[in-house]
Amino acid sequence: MNSFIRYFIEKLPEVYIALMQHIQITGLAVIIAIVIGVPIGIFIIRSERLSKIVLTVAGIFQTIPSLALFGLIIPIMGIGIKPAVFVLFLYSLLPIITNTYIGIKGVDKSTIQAAIGMGMTNFQVLLKVKLPIAVAVIMGGIRISTVATIGTATIAALIGAGGLGELIFRGISTSNNNLVLTGAIPTAILAFVANYILGILEKVLTPGGMLANPKEKKRNIFIAKIILAILLLGIGYKIYENSKEKDVPTVVVGHKNYTEQRILGIMMSQVIEAKTPYKVKTVELGTGTVIFEAIKSGDIDVYPEYTGVAYAAYLGKKEKADAKTIFDIIKSEYLADHNLDIREPMGFENTYAFTMKPEVAQKYGIKTISDLKKYANNMILSGPHEFMEREDGLLGIQKAYNIKFKGILSMDQGLVINSLVSDKIEVALVYSTDGLIAKHKLLLLEDDLKFFPPYEVVVTMRKGYENTNGDVIEALDSLVGALNETEMQELNLMAIESDEPIEKIINRFLIEKGIIEK
Repeated sequence: MNSFIRYFIEKLPEVYIALMQHIQITGLAVIIAIVIGVPIGIFIIRSERLSKIVLTVAGIFQTIPSLALFGLIIPIMGIGIKPAVFVLFLYSLLPIITNTYIGIKGVDKSTIQAAIGMGMTNFQVLLKVKLPIAVAVIMGGIRISTVATIGTATIAALIGAGGLGELIFRGISTSNNNLVLTGAIPTAILAFVANYILGILEKVLTPGGMLANPKEKKRNIFIAKIILAILLLGIGYKIYENSKEKDVPTVVVGHKNYTEQRILGIMMSQVIEAKTPYKVKTVELGTGTVIFEAIKSGDIDVYPEYTGVAYAAYLGKKEKADAKTIFDIIKSEYLADHNLDIREPMGFENTYAFTMKPEVAQKYGIKTISDLKKYANNMILSGPHEFMEREDGLLGIQKAYNIKFKGILSMDQGLVINSLVSDKIEVALVYSTDGLIAKHKLLLLEDDLKFFPPYEVVVTMRKGYENTNGDVIEALDSLVGALNETEMQELNLMAIESDEPIEKIINRFLIEKGIIEK
């Protein structure tokens, strides 16, 4: 417990930034949902048929898996806060519309008739009778929506929106339980606090005569004023901070959401900040085509990519070729078809590899993937999610080796080796520069058919970026040939196991290599 408290205190600056992002995302989504959902709930009372249609449509959004909806929205709205807020808004609608509809529909008809008899118009009846009576039910929907949205918003980290989910995903990918808790605990506290604040607001809006203890209303109004003042101060400070940074030129560096990509993204960011006057914003995105779509749409400026991924997954190439040929093909087709460009390789290659515990491999005499084929139907394979659906991944390797496993488990890359070491699986698909391979003395099987293409790391950018931001590209070119496989493996292991922040590890490495000055 003490070690976690120390770790949490060290991470407080990161937690604060992530918490503010989380509040911004969820706050905007819920406010928009209230502004749109409450009027819709009021309007559909007029027609039973219309209410069924609207509630069914709102319910459909709830049935779509949140991760799928985040992925589907990227080609339309790109990455960042805007698509995250839009998706969360869709998820927030149903409880708000439903409770508004139920709350107002449940107002006693005799009460409404009495109000009309006193000469009130329909609008006055709504404003002075229906809404005050229904406010507890409506606020119940808003509270449910807010708490659920705070939890769902953690997934928004996968599309570069930030928030506390970024800490959680980083913790999962590095098997760092302290980091997972550092993101999860503030998320739970935020949900609890938001629910409490909305409970106070509910009592403030409820007529005194309907409260169990009417005397509490004054106290709740006082608390609400304090909360409002704090919120206004926070918003004002945020606007002030944004205005200060508005005129500072910014380079957006993207990277995928696992350890090595995180290292490379931070490394690129530190080099740019050390060698140019630019401010750098680092954006963590999901794997697969998410980051490729982000660079094409201009949501990020540069990011590190593997040539094998670009060649097979993005360009759909299946022909075998050497590293230089693959590099040239990517550069040519990126420029011609995708308005993108790549720089020279950073010096190391991180290929896919099958790995096993040495004692298991020795028991069956397995040294190559072809050897594995004889026993695979009695073994379970696990690998990262993106590997399962790519031609340079599971689909292709099953065809090339004619291999079939007893079972296949798809999971976050950070959990794969731990599953192998704990004997939950027999074979793991890993990245060859994973630091845990050396730590656990795992055996890498030879790809004897040379199925996997070269996976050199290159900086990817938009076409012509070097013409407008030449100093940025010059800074990034200082990383060309700067790393080898051993160095990358060591950095990966330190990032997972060291208590030192990953930024300090990378900064020290860059200084020792003479890439940046102290």
